[in-house]
Amino acid sequence: MKRIDAIHNLLTIRYGITPKTICEVQGGWSAKAYRINTGDHSYFLKAYDKSLPSIRPWIKRIDNYMPVLGWLSGTPELGKNVIHPITTIDSRYKAETAEFVYVLFDYIVGETPGEKGLTDKQTTELAGIIARLHNLKNIACDNPGLAEDLSIPFCEKIKLFLEKEPTNNDLSRLIFPHTDILREAIMVTSHLRDTVRIDATPLVLCHADAHPFNVIQSDRLVLVDFEDLKWAPAEIDLIIYALSPNWEVFWNAYSAVRPDFQINSSLMKFYLIRRRLDDIWSDIARISYEKPNEEEIAQMNGWVKNAISDIKQLLSG
Repeated sequence: MKRIDAIHNLLTIRYGITPKTICEVQGGWSAKAYRINTGDHSYFLKAYDKSLPSIRPWIKRIDNYMPVLGWLSGTPELGKNVIHPITTIDSRYKAETAEFVYVLFDYIVGETPGEKGLTDKQTTELAGIIARLHNLKNIACDNPGLAEDLSIPFCEKIKLFLEKEPTNNDLSRLIFPHTDILREAIMVTSHLRDTVRIDATPLVLCHADAHPFNVIQSDRLVLVDFEDLKWAPAEIDLIIYALSPNWEVFWNAYSAVRPDFQINSSLMKFYLIRRRLDDIWSDIARISYEKPNEEEIAQMNGWVKNAISDIKQLLSG
């Protein structure tokens, strides 16, 4: 009840909202989530725990991406297909306490495709949303903090982890049998990072994480969770579905909106492997340095297995 009371006070004082009910709901791994009901309106509140090392980078990006999301939600091209953020009384996109950083949105009634994945109809709709996002010009609130830099800091961290003596735990048993393939993936990613010419590639506004858990099917498809929003080559969004059975459907719908766009195969490979290595390090770090429960550890182990499987496929192709 302490947490709920604190949220009630925060909403009243910082947002001018008086909740009738506050219920914790299913959220992503990066933040706790709550549905706020005032009687005539519902809101979605995300709470980022400042004490967790894996969450601090997401908190740091809030001031960069939230103003752009606020602008996006008012555009005729995408206003109906992106989640709408709510500002505080003093026009800020976040509210902070000693323990948490909060961001607030309008609540979207609907379901996420999640584990089921997208239907062909949803895939077509999402591809159109992504393509329209990439086509946006004259962004009203561009922010240099959103610029892609092709960085791969997690590669060195994975290398250092692999140099440790294996221990008899689930993480070691999962990772160390794949030491050679991970080292090869790091080498290939580093080579691609040094050879692709991002300065010769048009940069567009990208969601960068538009997987089926980050869309909600309401009366239309709505894109949520913009923590990774950035200026980058379009390929960073396309990789989400490049290895999916839905790829052909996605690409046909995307290219119908952007017929002149051509995929840079080197960038695609770079982003595909980089994403998997980044995910693997994120799970290694969370298991090693935080205190996930058994269910979360099992889920992360599954993600690592899938990422290693994808890397093997990418390196053999």
